[in-house]
Amino acid sequence: MKKYKYVFLFTSVIVAQFFASCNEDSIDKVNDPIPYESIGGYENSDDVAASHLVSKFSFDGNITDSKNGITDGLGTNVTYEAGIKGQAYKGSSSSFIAYNTVANSVINLKSISVSMWIKTDPHTGGAQSLFMLPKKTDFWGNIFTLIEGTGPATTMLLKNHIQKDVTPSIPWSGQFIEHGGDNVLKNMFGAWKHLVWTYNGTSSTYSLYVDGVKLDLPASISKRYASDPLAGGVGYGELANSEVSKFIIGGYQQHLGAPWGNPDSWMLHYTGLMDEFRIYDAALADNEVVALYKLEKDNR
Repeated sequence: MKKYKYVFLFTSVIVAQFFASCNEDSIDKVNDPIPYESIGGYENSDDVAASHLVSKFSFDGNITDSKNGITDGLGTNVTYEAGIKGQAYKGSSSSFIAYNTVANSVINLKSISVSMWIKTDPHTGGAQSLFMLPKKTDFWGNIFTLIEGTGPATTMLLKNHIQKDVTPSIPWSGQFIEHGGDNVLKNMFGAWKHLVWTYNGTSSTYSLYVDGVKLDLPASISKRYASDPLAGGVGYGELANSEVSKFIIGGYQQHLGAPWGNPDSWMLHYTGLMDEFRIYDAALADNEVVALYKLEKDNR
């Protein structure tokens, strides 16, 4: 009888160990991380047009460009706040970041996409500069984005600037692309908004996206010319920056000191939040912009 008891006990122990092992395996499987679904064929925001990404600032407690396209930076009154993905740059009436070194990958841009998340409020008294690629020999810089002050309004008057300095020179070498009148941006204040603008140097076309949606722009904005099209002007073609010196986030080149003069009173620092600032050396396709928006919103 004792023999059968021992066999029964031994069998019970083996069965218990088997089920314990199965339960542990089940628990491990339950606790395994569930893989993300791809968005537009991408797993991570950095996978989008990866070979064309020349500059990226995440502002996770620092001012570093992870692509090393824009380096040697010094922040003035820079602070950080919770962003769309990690932390974000928090602007103020005196905040900006000055970078002394710009790589050829940024200087020699022929086409461009600029992507960023912004959260800001209406302002008055002038125009706030989100970023600028300066030009030593000109009052205006090469490439930049401004938000004009419109007072306590619900619409944003956005201006982007591109440059084409070639020999022989063209009549319309520096161009402001203005979203005014019927093309002002609506519902842009008080919440995080994903903003992407692109210029394609091959087709001479400009596009703007808000939260992944491409805006329906008239040809007067989207099609760029080197001279007056009514007088036989041809397409603007590839960008050509010149006399590039330094880079600034949150201000104008005049805020950098020499060789520029003092800033005019209307030249304001950006006072809002900014996150995931990127520069590409190509015009992103519609599906790439959508994927970038969704992936960053998903904290990827």
